[in-house]
Formats: sequence, structure tokens, C-alpha cells
Amino acid sequence: MQFLTKFSLKNVAAVMIIAVLLMGGGVYSFLALKSDLLPDIEFPQLSVTAVYPGASAEDVDRRVTSPLEEQLKGVEGLSSMTSQSLSSVSRIQLSFPIGTDMDKTTRDVEGLLQNAGLPEEVETPTASRFSFSSVPVLNLALFTNGEQADALAEQWVQEVLKPELERIEGINSVALSAVPQQYLEIVVDQSGAARAGITLQTIKDNIDNAFFSYPAGALQSDEVVVPVHVEQELQTLEALEALVIPSNTGGAGVRLSELATVRPLEEKSELARYNTKDSMALLINKKQNANTVDVADRVIETLDSYEDHIQYVMIFDQAEAIESSINELVSKGLFGALFAALTVLIFLRSFRATFIAVLSIPLSLLIAAIFIKWWGFTLNVMSLAGMTVAVGRVVDDSIIVIENIYRKRKLEPQADRTEMTREGTREMMSAILSSTLTTVVVFLPLGLVGGITGAFFLPFALTVVVALLASLLVSITVVPVLARSSFVKLHEQSREPFYIRVYERIIRFALRRKALVLLTALVLLIGSGVLYQFSNVGFVFLPNEKQKIISATVELPPSATLERTGEVSQAIEQQLEQEKETYPKRFASIGSFDIATGSAQPNRAVYYIELAEDADMEVQLAAVDRDIAAILEEQAPGSTWRVEEQASGGPPTNNNVDIDLFSDDPAQLEAASAQVEELMLGRDDLKSVTNNMQAKQQQWSVKLSDDKMKAAGLSSFMVLGTITDRTQPVEGGELLFDGDNREVRLTYDEALAGKSALEQLTLFGPQGPVQLSEVADIEQVDVYTSVQKLNERVYARVSGQVQGNDVRAVTAEVTEAVQQLDLPDGVSLESGGGSDETVQTFVDIGIAMIVAIGLVYLTMLIFFGQARVPFIIMSSLLFVPIGALVGLVLAREPLSMSAMIGLLMLIGIVVTNAIVLVDRINQNRRLGLTIHEALIESGKTRLRPILMTALATIAALLPLVFSTPEGGLISRGLAVVVVGGLTTSTLLTVIFLPVVYELAFRKQHRQEQQREHSA
Repeated sequence: MQFLTKFSLKNVAAVMIIAVLLMGGGVYSFLALKSDLLPDIEFPQLSVTAVYPGASAEDVDRRVTSPLEEQLKGVEGLSSMTSQSLSSVSRIQLSFPIGTDMDKTTRDVEGLLQNAGLPEEVETPTASRFSFSSVPVLNLALFTNGEQADALAEQWVQEVLKPELERIEGINSVALSAVPQQYLEIVVDQSGAARAGITLQTIKDNIDNAFFSYPAGALQSDEVVVPVHVEQELQTLEALEALVIPSNTGGAGVRLSELATVRPLEEKSELARYNTKDSMALLINKKQNANTVDVADRVIETLDSYEDHIQYVMIFDQAEAIESSINELVSKGLFGALFAALTVLIFLRSFRATFIAVLSIPLSLLIAAIFIKWWGFTLNVMSLAGMTVAVGRVVDDSIIVIENIYRKRKLEPQADRTEMTREGTREMMSAILSSTLTTVVVFLPLGLVGGITGAFFLPFALTVVVALLASLLVSITVVPVLARSSFVKLHEQSREPFYIRVYERIIRFALRRKALVLLTALVLLIGSGVLYQFSNVGFVFLPNEKQKIISATVELPPSATLERTGEVSQAIEQQLEQEKETYPKRFASIGSFDIATGSAQPNRAVYYIELAEDADMEVQLAAVDRDIAAILEEQAPGSTWRVEEQASGGPPTNNNVDIDLFSDDPAQLEAASAQVEELMLGRDDLKSVTNNMQAKQQQWSVKLSDDKMKAAGLSSFMVLGTITDRTQPVEGGELLFDGDNREVRLTYDEALAGKSALEQLTLFGPQGPVQLSEVADIEQVDVYTSVQKLNERVYARVSGQVQGNDVRAVTAEVTEAVQQLDLPDGVSLESGGGSDETVQTFVDIGIAMIVAIGLVYLTMLIFFGQARVPFIIMSSLLFVPIGALVGLVLAREPLSMSAMIGLLMLIGIVVTNAIVLVDRINQNRRLGLTIHEALIESGKTRLRPILMTALATIAALLPLVFSTPEGGLISRGLAVVVVGGLTTSTLLTVIFLPVVYELAFRKQHRQEQQREHSA
């Protein structure tokens, strides 16, 4: 690649123009990049939902879920299948390996769903996918401003605000909830309707028939064809009330006004409150390729423009989280660049040389931004983290080149500048080319890391790779051009810096005491491993992130109504209100749509509680848990609740323990899951323990007698229709009255209450009226509200989140404790959770490291030719664990995925120093120096660039080292490992590697010594 240097020195203007254009293109690309919190990764999962109106959980499982499972279990590549059968709803989750063609898989699944042979009453099943772009970007609480009636303001929100928000570019959907639904309610006199034999369905059918509009052919006159249309409609409420409903008892028809009261009704299907104040809830979803920050800004701008109509409070703003993450990483990157620049300045003591070296940082990162935009990535935590981590490394090649040019110019200030610049770059060409390529190939095996984690780290790896390759290009083109014109007036330097003189004495001693050096290195390596083993810093997938938001979920018994759930929730909210200084923001959603079940749950309330800055998360988690438990015990016994930290974005932390129990007997499964749950709740190292075994619900069972039904001339569907008519309102659809569209609902004035009322229901058959008790036995039974299966086996899962850092140890202890329980007969168990996935991912990373080391060896073998030299260079890797493990212990940082990525990076970074040193040794030997002389001269010459590159990388990562220790995908763990490993490996490499080199060539070394003695 020397021709690039020659070309650059001959075409200075062209090179500078290209550099300026690249910087301009990089700035444009960086500013034009779409901002997201996380990479838009689609989970290889499909969710299949089927609705079977009115069916019990058992019926849904038998008639919907099981046939669907039978159809879907043969889908190509299926990893696992879980299902949940609830009242009226079946939900099946299909999981596939990363890399699966989800477009093809979705088409295959949709084809299978069409041929499932489900009952006619089942709505067509749907298959949906999930990616991080489908997560709502905004969650707001809306209020009327008090200047107009609530009903009018809420109507304005639905009819004006929502459509306007939907028109904003980049918005995929706008979900508005906790808004009253306006109905036209027809309240029927139950006793009068029973006497006339009229049901709600009869009234609905007559109303539907009164709205009639159909074509009836055409008339032809004078060669003109005029179509005929037959129409009938009720245009006013008076006309509706005058509608005559035929009687089923043979009597005269009855006017609707004589049988029912028609009145407007306002009803909410869910409730929302912010700090105990009633509100509406607004959720904004963006399109997959839309810019999150732009979408959020436009939504807020639109809301602000209507401040005379509404007020709002932000519950969750993904754009704010994105901007905060970007600002934090940018600030760390800038501080890192500053520290790296100071490091170079301290060593070179030249502002010009420092400027030239540090110029590679912005230029390399801006070139990386061009490729990020070209590849279609977004500016997210991972791509920005790649830039932040690369800051220290991209300056290395430029440091090595500029240091060598600067050193040669100081030694010979009167020599030709162009020739000295070319020669200084040429000397380092092999070193920087081989070291950069070895670092690049280290990231190639990241493709071996499977799962969501591997996909998450892809933007990080690609960003680092492109930045490194750009830095190599900059170091052999832009740096020589600037160096030639900068170092004009230099004074000859003959005295060596003090640290080189100290190093010379150390290296001469080390070469005389090789055994001592080797033993010391071995003791340090073993000692660091022993220290880590006894330090108990832990082993996790990703560190638990400390959020300032508590998420709480409360579920009353399944039979609870929305009104009852709202009353209990209000008591909880009032209790939290008493600590409003600690909980400044509290949002409650009651009866909202539950993603896990695919349906609205009126017995469920969800809370988002934001803590004050000085509040302690663990203390407040316990306090909120106590408050909710006390209120539920008093007001709603039998309720369940869960209080936990709000989960942050990113791949699963895998810091969980799962115990799966299997049995065909639901009663035994319930008992076993309760035992396991009690055990896990009693452990201090677990929190947020959940049990997916749903509670039982009381149900009236109407068992029809076949003989009695036939004698009365009744059918099962006639009985079902009669009972449903008395127990559920009938939706009449949307009809036009007095110029307004109205949703019509029919209901009775008296609800059916108790067993006796159910028994006395009158059934009208061919043989005359019959009471339900005459053809059926009615009893109250307890039934399970859900049936859950894993790979077609009924199961219960008890899960808990590990509070400490050692997931593997806690999982092993819990598994052993569960195995000691006296579980009911017929119950089997499987343990696992995050520990299994963590171990597998770490195995993948370990394999990636082995492959990376092999690729590094092959790369160096190509550059250096001799098989021994790469082994000598790679001996420097032995010292990586010393600093890495000691750093984790001192920082009390667990061994995590972030730390493992740091170890993988170190493989490439550490050999860079060794390559720089060995490359000089080889140059000296080619010039005729003995091995001993070549080692000492190379060490003295290369000590400064080695220290500069290592300290620049360390300095650039210091802001990450001293950041908060909680969480983050590219976090403190990576920085601690790289800083610790690079520190020890650098210090030991410059001493240990010459010793290893002399031992590797001991035969030639002895021959040279003999020649010296004989001479």
C-alpha cells in the first residue's frame, strides 16, 4: 500500500480535497441518520391469535388451540411453541432461530391457518410479528382543559386530534383509550318482553329490517334505462320508538316505546388516571423506517398547538431516552478523544504532531457514519457505542506513523522532508497494516454468536471495523501529507527520554533473567484467576439496569368487573398519593388491552410509578409491594400482584430463573406450582417471582338432558341463545338517527341474578313454553381461566429475577431446592431460564475468540512468513486475563456479555503492540544486528509508540470506566476489561515478548554469542 503514500505526497491538494469531502459527507450522513434507541431487530417469533366468542378456556383449548398446534408443529425451523387458551381467545407463540426468513415463514403459517378446520364461530386467526420498531414511541396522558364540557372535548380528541396525528408522516398507528364510547341504549322491560315472547335479538332483527336498501332492477323508457332502488330507514328517534315489534306469543305487536326506554349512554371500556386524576391515554407507534425523534417532535408540536383544547403529561417518551443515550455516548466519546489527544501531546510535546494524530479520530468516525447510512442502520446505542469504543483505537495507526516520522525528523532535521516522510511511513506500513487487519478479523467471528444478542452487536462490530479501516487509510495518506508540511523547524535530539533509559536497564536485566520473567508472568496469570474465583463478582448475561420507574400489575379475581377493579385501584392510587414527593408521576391503566393474552382484562390494573431522583429503588419496591398487598388483602382477597423495576430496552438480560412443571392434571399442577412459588418467594436472591398458573373462577354449568330436550322440541343453540339474550347486551351496530351516527346497544332493565333466576328462564319451543330447570341440571363449579401449554404439553412456569450478579449459581441452588420438594405424583419439572441462554451465548463467544485467534495467526503468518513469529506475537495474549480479571474484581463488575466483547476486542488490540515491536526487531535483523542488539534497539525505539497507542486507547475509554455501573449493552464491563487487559499486557509485553523472542531463536542467539566471543 506504499503507492497510496507516494500518490498522496505527489497530489497533496487532491488528498486534502478528498479528505474535506469525506468529512462533509460524514457530517451530512451523521445528521441525516435516523435515530432509534436500539437496532431495529425483528424477533424470530410469530404470534397467532384466534377469537372464539363466548367459549370457555377448556373449549378454546380443545376446539381451537389443539387443532392449531397440530397444524403448526410442522412449520419449518420451529424451535418452540407455547400456547395460552383463555375465555374466548387462543394465543400461540412460535419461536424460530435467528436468521429465519420470517416473510416466508409468515406466509407458510398463514397458509396453515386457513386449513385448520376450526369451528365456524371462530374468527379467522391472525399471525403477527414483533420488532423493536413496533414498540410505542410515545405514551401520554391527555386531559381536557376545563374550558369546555368533557364529553365535547373527548369527542374532539377522537374526531379531530386523532385523525390529525395519524396524518403525520412516519406514524403507523394512534391508539386512544379510556375515552367514553357514546351509545344509544335501548333498555327493555324484561317482564313485558317475556310476556310478549320478545327477545333482544328479536328487537335487533326488526331494527335491522327497518334499515333496508337494495337495488331492484331497472325500468326502460324511451331508450333510457333508469335503475330502481328499494329503501326503508328510520330517520329519527321518534320513528325508532314507534317501531312495532311482532309478538312471539301470537298476540298483537308491541311498539318499542311501550316495551323499552331509549336513552343515550356514555361508557368506558377501560379507565386511565394520572396522579388520581381521570385522563385519556394516547399511544403512538411509528413506521419501521421512520425517525423516532422526528415523529415524537411532530406529535408534541401538534399537541402543543391545541393547548386551548387539551393538556397532556408525558408518561414515556422514547425520543427523550434516545437523545439522552446519544448525548451521553457523544459526551463520553468527546472526553475520550480529549484524553487521547492529551496523551499524545504529553509524549510528543508537539501541538502540530498531536493535531495530525488526533485528526484521524473525527475523519475515521465520519467515514464510518457514511457507511452506517449506506447500510441502512440507524444512529442507536449500539452504532454510537461502536464509535465511542473506536475513538481510542482509530488514533493508533496515526500515532505510530506520526511518531516514527517525527522521531526520524528529530534525528535528521536537515534531511529531505519528503523522503523522510515517505521512509517513516514505509517503515511502519507493515506494522500498521497487519495490526489493523488483525483487529478487523477479530470481529468477523461475532457472526458465530447466535440469537438476538449476536444481531444486536452486529451494528457495533461493523461500525468499529469500518472506523478501523478508515483510520488505516488516513494514516498512510492524510497523516504523511500533513506531517511533511508541519515539521519544518526541528532541532536535533540526541538524548533519550528518561523512561527509555529506565526501560533499557529493565529489558537488559530481563534478557539475563529469563526464567525469573517467565515465572513472574505465570504467577501473575494464576494469581489473577484465583483472585477472580474467590472475589464472587458474579456471572451474568447483561447487568441489571437501574431504572427510576416502578411497574406494578394487579389482577383481581377473574369475575371482577371494571367498576370493581377501578374502585380497588383508586384505593391503591390514593395510598401512593400520600407519598407524592417520592412518587411524583403515577399513571394507572385499568382494564386495558393485555398484549400477553391478546384481550382486554377488566380485572387488571397496570401502574407506572416514577421515583424521585433521590429515592432508593430497592426500598421503594418493597414499600409499594407492602402497600398494594395490604389494600388487596383488605378489599380484594384472592387477588394477585407484581411489583418490579420497569424493564429497559435491549435484548433479554437473561437474569431469570424458570421452573417449568408438567402434568395432565390441572389440580396437581396448581398445587405443585404453588409449592415452587412459595419456595422462590422465600429466597432473598430472587425478586419479581411470578406463577403463570391462573386462578380458578366460579362458573354456572348448565348440563342439558338429551331426552328432555327432544321431548320439548328444543335444540342446544336455542337454549344458548336464550341464556345469552338474558346475560349479555346485544350490540345493534352503528345506525344513523337525526343526522348523527349512533352505536346502538340493547339490554334488559333487570339483570339475571342467581341460580333460581337462571332455572326459571322460559324457553319457547314447538311444544310450548318450558323452564330451563325442566330440561337441564344447573350447578356452580370452579374452572381454570386459562390452559397453558409448552410444545403441546400442559405446563405451569414459576419465574424469578436474580437480584445478585451470579445467575448461574442461583439457578443451580433453586433447581436443587425444587428437586427436594415433595411434588404431587405425575408432576415433572424442568429448570432453566436465563442461565442456560447465558452459558450458550458465552460458549458462542468463547468459540468466536478461538476462531479470532486462529484468524489473527493466519493474518500474521501471511505478513511475517515465519511460523514462529506469529506465536511470539500471540504470547502477549497470555497477559490479557491478568488485567481483565483484576479490573473486574476491583470495579466489582460481573463477567457479562459486555465484558466478553471487551475480551474479544483485546485480542486484536493487544497484538497491535506486539506487532509494532516484532516488526522493528525483524527490520533490525535484516540490517545485520544480532538478536540481542535487535531486541534492545527495537524495545527502545518502539516503546514510545507502544505506550502512546495503549495509553490513548485507555484514556479514550476512561469516561466509560467511570460511568455508572448499572446496565448498558456496551457499558462499564467492556471498558474495565479493555483498560485492565491492555494495561497489564502492554507493560508485560515490552518485557516478556523480547524474552520469548530470544528463546524462540535461541539457536541463532547462541551462534551469535559464540561468534562475538571468538571475535
